Amino acid sequence: SSGGKVKLFDRERGRVFIHPSSVNFSVGKFESGWLVYSDIMETSKVFVRECSMVPVYSVLLFAGSVAVQHEKATIVVDDWATFKAPARIGVLVREMRQALGKILDKKIEDATGYEMSSGEKRLID
Repeated sequence: SSGGKVKLFDRERGRVFIHPSSVNFSVGKFESGWLVYSDIMETSKVFVRECSMVPVYSVLLFAGSVAVQHEKATIVVDDWATFKAPARIGVLVREMRQALGKILDKKIEDATGYEMSSGEKRLID
C-alpha cells in the first residue's frame, strides 16, 4: 500500500493522505507533484479520495495569478506555489497565459463560429 508513502500537503490542512478506496492509493509516485481533489474527509487522518495528477504546465497556465520574481529566478502562482525558473521563462509563461486567455474568451463568446488564426493554432498545438 503506497497511499501513505507519497507525501501530500494541502495548503490549509497540511499533510493529507490518499484514501485506501481511491484509485490512486497504490500509486507510488506521480509524474507531477501536483494533485487536484474534489473530496476530502477527516477520520483517523485527513484523506483525499477523488484526486487526479495535474501537470506542472497546467498549474502554470491555468491556476491563480502569476508573479515572476526576477531576482530569485522563481515563478509564484497564486501567492504561494513557487517554481524555480529563469525570469525569461516566467515572462514567457505569463505571456502564454494572456494569449490563451484571449483565445478562450473568444471561443466562449462564439463557441461554434470562432475560427482560430494559424498563430493561435500554433500556440495551442
